[in-house]
Amino acid sequence: MTENPGNVSRNSGDAQAGPAVVTATKIKLIEDAEATGDLAAAFDFWRARSKRQRVPGILKCFGYRPDFLRQTVEFSDTIHFSEGHLSVKHKEMLASHVSQLNRCPYCLDSHAFFLRQQGASEQCVKAIFDGKLGEAGVTDAERLLLEYAEKVTIASHTTTAGDVQRLRDAGWKEEQIAEAVYVTAMFAFFNRIANAFGLPPQNYLTMNRLTP
Repeated sequence: MTENPGNVSRNSGDAQAGPAVVTATKIKLIEDAEATGDLAAAFDFWRARSKRQRVPGILKCFGYRPDFLRQTVEFSDTIHFSEGHLSVKHKEMLASHVSQLNRCPYCLDSHAFFLRQQGASEQCVKAIFDGKLGEAGVTDAERLLLEYAEKVTIASHTTTAGDVQRLRDAGWKEEQIAEAVYVTAMFAFFNRIANAFGLPPQNYLTMNRLTP
């Protein structure tokens, strides 16, 4: 990535992880200190819901449309960061796998960390992070769901009624299959935004903690 002194984002991690690193993004982020008016209010809206203070880079990507930022926070909380027809653990499996398929280092690092937080084994986290689904140690039903998400990600137009029936036969309910599609599609959206803006990974997985 070409350095651009007028387009830098401070990616500061945990104090124990060493000094803050300044990295360039391809599209300028509006940082917390620069946020005013509707954007400052939108950042505060996220802080109140998440109970965290440091706004993540992916949300700063929406800084040019604070109204859309609020909507994004709401729909991601509704579909992804909550128990639904699928457990949060299964949603993080999907998010990590899809982010790996889409070659999104920012989302992959974050959601592999969240997957670990949801109780996944180190074997599972590492295998999905490395794109080695066969080594993840998941159940046959889970693997089938992840393979379906892979097909939706890479070639959704080739999915068939037979693919869905195999999921049903493995024990997945209709509403769970639908929610898996929602999460898979949502991460196609987030992965492309993170990659287009050029967000660097935050090293949550390496530090094994989420910076407040």
